[in-house]
Amino acid sequence: MENKPVNKKAQGMSIKVVIIAVLALIVMIVLVMIFTGKIKVFSSGASDTSDQFTGNKCELPGTNNECMSYADDCDGSYTSRTYDDCEAKGYDGCCFM
Repeated sequence: MENKPVNKKAQGMSIKVVIIAVLALIVMIVLVMIFTGKIKVFSSGASDTSDQFTGNKCELPGTNNECMSYADDCDGSYTSRTYDDCEAKGYDGCCFM
């Protein structure tokens, strides 16, 4: 009887494929948990950011708007509408730059 050599390379390749598939599955599970809110990695930062832009505000991040009391102090467009953040500081309106 003749012994045929065992092809060990093909066996090693299938183990690598299984390991890669398991790692890919773990990564996909973690991503699903992050995006469905099961892991609170991004939610606190996102809510802190959204709080800056919600509500009746004059001074928004990324703008040059300022709370002011008089239109004469404003170099831009002044409105005497009541804004929550201006009212808390004791000002009567908002200057839009």
